[in-house]
Amino acid sequence: MKTPDSLKKNALIIFILLIFFCLGISVIKAQQSVSPHLAVFPEKFELKLQRGQHLEDEIVISNKSNVALPINTRVLNFTAEEQTGTIQFYGGDAEGQGIDEISFNPRKWITLKKPNFILDPGENEKVNVSIDTPQNAEPGGHYAVILFEPELPSFYFKEGQPRAIPVIGVLFLLSVNVEGLNRIGEQMTVVEFGIPEKFHLKKLENLLANLSGAITEARAAEKESMTIVETGNLPFTLRIKNSDIYHIKPEGKLEIFNSSGKKVGETEIKETTILPGKTRNFPVEFRTELPKKLERYLPRLISSFISKNLLVGKYQASLLLTTGSDTMEKSIEFWVFPWKIILSTVVVLCLLTLFVVKYRKRITAAILVLFWGKPRTS
Repeated sequence: MKTPDSLKKNALIIFILLIFFCLGISVIKAQQSVSPHLAVFPEKFELKLQRGQHLEDEIVISNKSNVALPINTRVLNFTAEEQTGTIQFYGGDAEGQGIDEISFNPRKWITLKKPNFILDPGENEKVNVSIDTPQNAEPGGHYAVILFEPELPSFYFKEGQPRAIPVIGVLFLLSVNVEGLNRIGEQMTVVEFGIPEKFHLKKLENLLANLSGAITEARAAEKESMTIVETGNLPFTLRIKNSDIYHIKPEGKLEIFNSSGKKVGETEIKETTILPGKTRNFPVEFRTELPKKLERYLPRLISSFISKNLLVGKYQASLLLTTGSDTMEKSIEFWVFPWKIILSTVVVLCLLTLFVVKYRKRITAAILVLFWGKPRTS
């Protein structure tokens, strides 16, 4: 028979085991269900500032996950990569140029009243932001970001598994205006506009250039600009440079016209931000539009085939871009020659003609039987 002391000892052991068991379950649940997810509003501030100006605003950050999240904030500067526009964060100096003066450094203008806090599951937190533009702020665009980063204990993650901790940011696009400073006349420059070389029918272009027998340099330059492609559904190369000291947001459209001046389709160019001094690629895809009834009832494969081979002949691609008060137009000419379809059609017609010529008597007799029931006699 067990003594009271042994019963107490066993009960204590069972109690301790239960505690460890419950803790183990909670850790496993945390490992399985933790999925940090944050949301912010607004996602971007685009402000026009004056020297010496003080502004206050707020950011609302929400915890969309099922665990409490300790939040740490950082203020950094950012720039953008050439061509792609991918954002690059950096710390002190202005775009890595060794300039850490407050007049160039927008992260020093931004102050958070409560930079670090804990967000319970489903909780929202208002973060007060102050912006103090220095008296000697450099005119032009200045770009900073506030990063909100969760700091989670290691036991939230399975050992050996990658730790995906989301970092969410709020962008600040600040434009410092100085009285008496006029903006340049041409804010944007089209660095490149055309059809990529890989879509050119180079052999046909060279053949036509040689057949034309151009001798003068002017004539040669004209032929070099000739562009022949196989399909009307094309990507266009478009690169735009921001020549201003402020960021710009060009938008517009690409229209395609036939040789008679009739528009055969257009593509929207969506508004995109380009930072000062940067060049940005704009992906422009043109697809020949079919009547809605055809699009609705034809199989996708057939409608896509028709769309690709619908255009034949000479066309003009007209580009229209706008940003603020600045407007720019560019145009190029190109020829569409779907040689595979044309060659296939010619071969089929030739074979059909040979067949008809060879078997014309039989075909004639069959037609007479079909319509008159018997061959007609003269």
